[in-house]
Amino acid sequence: MSGRTDQLRDLVLKIGASTKVVEKQATQHGNLRGSTEIERALLGVVKEMIKTYNIQTKLTPEQLSTVIRLFYKGLSDTEIAERLGDRSLNKTVSRARIKLHLFRESDLKAPFDKAEFLKLSETGKSVKEMAEVLGVAPSTISEYRNIFESQQVAERDKFTKRFEEILSDQDVSERMVTSHISKDGLQDTIDTDYEAAEA
Repeated sequence: MSGRTDQLRDLVLKIGASTKVVEKQATQHGNLRGSTEIERALLGVVKEMIKTYNIQTKLTPEQLSTVIRLFYKGLSDTEIAERLGDRSLNKTVSRARIKLHLFRESDLKAPFDKAEFLKLSETGKSVKEMAEVLGVAPSTISEYRNIFESQQVAERDKFTKRFEEILSDQDVSERMVTSHISKDGLQDTIDTDYEAAEA
């Protein structure tokens, strides 16, 4: 019996520790919102960006919200496209992501000298002229011009900070749900142990 008692005591201690973590997180996020409110807030920022920058994409605002959520969960553009139901949308996801000011490290690794690119751009060179000087296709110049311009605007307008604030609430909310599930699972174990002990 002493061994079973020790096990139950350990379970209770784990429950107590889990509860403290959730309470601490909830205190840090005074405006903690439920999943529906989080989705609504994220969609609101997306629509604001669409209007502010006249974003053109085949993805709906709701799909763009999904792109943001999954990007912050660490999914690749192809994985995000698959979650949207069409793997072939990976390029569309990539372009939309850039317009939403969400960058991957690989986005900023241009196949040419960035300083030279900026110098040519400042002198008013056309896309075709820049492509000839830098030895890349005109489409590559257009692609990286969009990326660099989006990066500059992102640093100025701070929309990504708003994404992170909204999604930090979602992260905490998910942790609370996980903690609740774990707590129920531990309670089931305790009940089972007591039933076995009484038997």
